[in-house]
Amino acid sequence: MKKATLTLAIAVFATAAQAQSCPHGAPVRVIGDVPGAISYDVFSHLYPLNADVLARMSAAQQITMIPDGTIACTITDDGVPNPGAVLIAGPHGNMNYWLSSASVKPLK
Repeated sequence: MKKATLTLAIAVFATAAQAQSCPHGAPVRVIGDVPGAISYDVFSHLYPLNADVLARMSAAQQITMIPDGTIACTITDDGVPNPGAVLIAGPHGNMNYWLSSASVKPLK
């Protein structure tokens, strides 16, 4: 029982630490397994989602599937006036990805 409590405490601490480390935007949680586009041009061809386009872009490594529940930071000054597109700093800081704004929710 103590091990489960400790694990929960560590998970809460890690979430809080991630939430405080977003210097260029707000922390968000990804909802569902979502394709993240590597550029806005790819995003604009990907959305609205279409299975055939998704398969072709995945095979060409133009997208990465971002898992459900991923905590990321938005990049507020993304340079694109499209409210349906959100630029996030990818997991582990490796790359930024464009997601649909419907696929993220604020982390509280």
